[in-house]
Amino acid sequence: MAQEAAVAEAVRRRSRWRVLAARLRAAVGRVARHPVYATSVALGVLRRPRLVREALRRGWRAALLGEAVRRCPAAGDLISAYEAGFFGQVYLFDEYEVARLPLPPRPTVLDVGANVGFFSWRAAEARPGARILAFEPESGNHARLAALLHALGIAAETPRCAVGARAGAATLYLRNSVTHSLQADWHRDLDAGAGTERVDVTTVDAECARRGIEAIDLLKIDTEGAEADVLAGAVEMLPRTAHVVLEYHSPERRDACLALLRAAGFRCRHKAFWGLGAAGGAEGLLLCRRAGPRAGAAAARPNG
Repeated sequence: MAQEAAVAEAVRRRSRWRVLAARLRAAVGRVARHPVYATSVALGVLRRPRLVREALRRGWRAALLGEAVRRCPAAGDLISAYEAGFFGQVYLFDEYEVARLPLPPRPTVLDVGANVGFFSWRAAEARPGARILAFEPESGNHARLAALLHALGIAAETPRCAVGARAGAATLYLRNSVTHSLQADWHRDLDAGAGTERVDVTTVDAECARRGIEAIDLLKIDTEGAEADVLAGAVEMLPRTAHVVLEYHSPERRDACLALLRAAGFRCRHKAFWGLGAAGGAEGLLLCRRAGPRAGAAAARPNG
């Protein structure tokens, strides 16, 4: 029996080492495919030794959730360990590079597809005087978004609606808390989804006209495949927008967004997501800045 137990333990150890070796090979491959992104993430991690210690002790998601709770105690009741990974990407490591943007002291920021508010949190920290509109259509996410921003003392406006190419109503296809979409085929390659919810839809142009917004300093879009629709509903405002950051989910969607943004006078660069396969570029970010002067961004607006 003792010999059998020793053999079984040796097999388990070899299995663990194989798993670790496979993870190490995968990590090295990701670094090779995305060196700039990998370097920025690595530097962000190294600047936070406590986070590293917690990750080694409890796991990465648990460590990130603990960091979120440390910064905002209410976060413990409002975000899950799964969502804490996005807290790390969007807020902690500033994936959208908000802190690097030359924003004015009191910018107007539109967070389209706000989820539970990590981008709005990051923008408010970078510019405490910002006027933030955080759009989120899904009822559960919207409730948590409003609660988190309130707990943080961020006086953002939080319309409960989707943003698209035209105003009206639409079906929101649910999957999990971070991948709801207005695109009917969004879950075809993922799973059967988790039902639907009927939601109101507005447009960037209509919302800015309604709220007296004459210029946008930063427009962030993450709408799970509907990003080009959001841009199509911002024909009037895009020429008066200084910066656009958006997430794309396929080369075709990326190209559609690029065409609209370039036609509106933006210069864009692309950042492929960490962890993608060797083909690269299937999903990632477009970080876009208006070529030349920030047209209209210095115009007077209600938020002063």
